[in-house]
Amino acid sequence: MTHTTTDSGLRAELYLRGDTYGTFDAQQQVLNRVKRLEANGTFSESIVAGEWQRIRTRAEDARDGALAIHDEFREWAERNGFSLEPAFERRTRSYMGLNRVDEVVVFPVIALAIYEGDRIEGVFPCTDEERAYAVGDALDAFDRGDADWLTSFDAVTVDRTEPLLEPEPKLTA
Repeated sequence: MTHTTTDSGLRAELYLRGDTYGTFDAQQQVLNRVKRLEANGTFSESIVAGEWQRIRTRAEDARDGALAIHDEFREWAERNGFSLEPAFERRTRSYMGLNRVDEVVVFPVIALAIYEGDRIEGVFPCTDEERAYAVGDALDAFDRGDADWLTSFDAVTVDRTEPLLEPEPKLTA
């Protein structure tokens, strides 16, 4: 669901993992905070950009674009000296009885990307050499009115201004 209330120029894209039990309340709390920040004018729009599943391989991701989003997030993290791990875990998966190994990405329960137009300004969760930055840390900064902290990051231009994933109706209602 998209709401346009101001012209701050910032778009919050929230990504939620739908295959994890016991996380619905935590996801809803984050969603409510993002919507409140939009209503207060911090974000021009906020979008539940979609629901991703826990593990994706290139073969499994042919339709939904979760790995393309991960690639965009990883480019932003690398440009800024951050890592997406451990929240976005990259590893291999083998199959019993088969001589096959796939590279996979394990997605976090909640992720937040801040965009301005076609530029990623921030991705959370992420880590640097000193600490981890959770989705809540980013929202806390916006709650304090400290939106200028985004200028400390280098933005990465992406080839889109709309989410790659389709929102799940049950999450946006």
